[in-house]
Amino acid sequence: MKTYYWLKQNRFLSHLRTSFCALAILSVPLAFPSAVAGTPPQASGTFSPCFNYVSVEFLPPGSGPLNFMTALTTFYVTVDAAGTFNGHLEGNELDVVHHSDGSINLHGSLVFTGSVGDKSGTMLFTYTGIGNLGTGHETLHWVGRQGTDGLAGIYAEGTIEGDLCQAGQPGCPGGACAVAGAGTYTGQILFAPPPK
Repeated sequence: MKTYYWLKQNRFLSHLRTSFCALAILSVPLAFPSAVAGTPPQASGTFSPCFNYVSVEFLPPGSGPLNFMTALTTFYVTVDAAGTFNGHLEGNELDVVHHSDGSINLHGSLVFTGSVGDKSGTMLFTYTGIGNLGTGHETLHWVGRQGTDGLAGIYAEGTIEGDLCQAGQPGCPGGACAVAGAGTYTGQILFAPPPK
């Protein structure tokens, strides 16, 4: 008798799991309308960064490739952005500068305060990329997430291309920046809350 009871209970749980899985699969298109409605909305615009030194640490020769010096540089970064993301960003960037070839590996995290269309709030933007000391050119991959207020639920990602210059160089819009520049961003808004 106990065996039969156990079999009935297992069969009921199995049906319950199957029903739950079917409902979960059917609800995915409802939860992410922009992801299934076709191409996600495009994001594009311009930005102007301002970098100021927080710290510079030189690693001893021998710790970098070919015994050349490597520097770890931390910047406080502010950025004015226009376009899809319209507002201001603030945060930090860590650059690993390889003096053997002038290459830079960089990682940053910034808080965006502004708007996307008619919705406003804050978002966290993180990015990684490469740059070059000689040319000042940088190529980055960015991700925007963890929005608040009207930007809650937005997830976006894309690429950044920009050129930097040292304050005091001819044509550099330095002002109060140690390093300044300008560039463009492109990407897609992958998930966004449905319109109300």
